[in-house]
Amino acid sequence: MAASTPAMDDSRLEGWACDKAQEIMLREGFRLIRSARSGSNTEIRETTLLMARAIAASLVEASAVHRNPAAE
Repeated sequence: MAASTPAMDDSRLEGWACDKAQEIMLREGFRLIRSARSGSNTEIRETTLLMARAIAASLVEASAVHRNPAAE
């Protein structure tokens, strides 16, 4: 990839973001549903935090890949 070309163009970044969001929702969303069924507020809170961390990590990852051609 040329040095002047971003690591990931906007359309590829958008596709990556959609795939990552789907992955997070399938994994963490399912955990949240299970914890909601248990009725434990503590478990729901912990599961919600895990989902938030997964989302935050994906944002950091997207930022790093978008800026660093070597990371792709």
